[in-house]
Amino acid sequence: MEEKKITTDVLVIGGAGAGLRAAMEARANGVDVVLASKMPAGGSSSTFHAAGWLTCSTSASEDELFRQIVHIGGYLNNQRLVEVLVKDVVHRMPELGEFGVPISEREGREPDMPGHYTIPSVSGNPRGYSMLRPMKEWAENAGVALLDNILISTLITADNAVVGAVGIDLNTEELAIISAKSVILATGGGAYAFERNNNPPGTTGDGFVLAYRAGAELVDMECISFNLPPKILVTLLQSAEPPEAMLDKGLAHYFMGGVKIDEDCKTSVDGLFAGGEVTGGIFGAARLGGSAIADIIVFGARAGHSAALRAKGMNQPELDTAQVDGERQKFKNMMERNETPPLDVFETLRSILWKYMGIVKTDDTLKAGLEKLSQVRAEVSTLRAKNGEEFRAAVEASNILELGQIIATASFMRKETRGNYWRADYPQSDNENYMKNIVIHKDGEEIATRVEPAIMTRLQSPTQSPVGQGCFGYFPRLAT
Repeated sequence: MEEKKITTDVLVIGGAGAGLRAAMEARANGVDVVLASKMPAGGSSSTFHAAGWLTCSTSASEDELFRQIVHIGGYLNNQRLVEVLVKDVVHRMPELGEFGVPISEREGREPDMPGHYTIPSVSGNPRGYSMLRPMKEWAENAGVALLDNILISTLITADNAVVGAVGIDLNTEELAIISAKSVILATGGGAYAFERNNNPPGTTGDGFVLAYRAGAELVDMECISFNLPPKILVTLLQSAEPPEAMLDKGLAHYFMGGVKIDEDCKTSVDGLFAGGEVTGGIFGAARLGGSAIADIIVFGARAGHSAALRAKGMNQPELDTAQVDGERQKFKNMMERNETPPLDVFETLRSILWKYMGIVKTDDTLKAGLEKLSQVRAEVSTLRAKNGEEFRAAVEASNILELGQIIATASFMRKETRGNYWRADYPQSDNENYMKNIVIHKDGEEIATRVEPAIMTRLQSPTQSPVGQGCFGYFPRLAT
């Protein structure tokens, strides 16, 4: 197969809000930036389809915003990350106006209470278009190289650090080999990995799996937001064996869990940074409406800044030929096979995740789901790829398989209900035993886990966790 080799200071993977903001910030710090995106940058994504509400706060309301985020998150939040969010959102959100994003503050907001900015719909497009279009134009004008339709399939490592990536151009079917001094994951969430969801195609958890396979830690992967009629949720939590009919209700919406980062968006693997929905720890078990956009802007910018600073002090890395050869051979094998078309397997996996790891979770459903995934594994290893569509479906199917195993493993360990995380066999919150985070990493071919206390800075006396569906609105004033 044909190949193209690319060298850059910073590689950003993902072309929506977090990826564009990261690329903009890295470029503003004087380094070369390549942004590789499975879908066209600035095009259809969760950001593109956003409702148009953006968290609004001032220095006078940041304490209250902190309380709101932690309370709604059920105190599972990493409060160090929440500190960053509430401080940076004060200037990062208005800054969008400098990039040409038409934001306006909602009227009627109390001066010491957080609220929302709004962005308008333009020419009948979803509201998120009004944010992505000017950000993409700014990035292009600043010299960011945008590579559309590049599906990154693996991260390349050397000496316990990420030094680049390999993927495939879905239009030309060329292998893309990218050397980078720093790599940023901004691939969004994974709700489309579930059969029922309200996310656009492509939101299949790629970044979680890329990071996991490269050795990075994941956190709170059991915490996924589902939209469900409130009466149905009450029924779910009142029945240890929910009826099958519930599977026709509700939608997967948003991942609170993801790649574990620190305040500078560094992951547990050197050279790898992450920002936006692909990360975990900020929101805990549930989140405020509008805060997802704040997350991608604040932590996208932080990831770009941190990655650029690291790149400035690095020599260009050499990519390990064995790892590149392995990925090249994987794609060649797909092209030479004829037996297993990937689209059907892709849909089967999405069905398994929804039925066994979606809104209806019990020990029994999780065990059954893992068994179902095990049965599909052999098919995933023999998928063919005859065109770009099949290459994408094959890689996404492999990612969904691993993502499902990770979700089930984490869900087995949290035997309670909290925020958007619901266990029909454990319908109550349990602060005594589960005010902790579940951390996952790859150990050989096994999923390794550990449990650690939630990081608490300001708020150290957890109250009763709110339980509900979807995104929460602001609660009445929580400040004391």
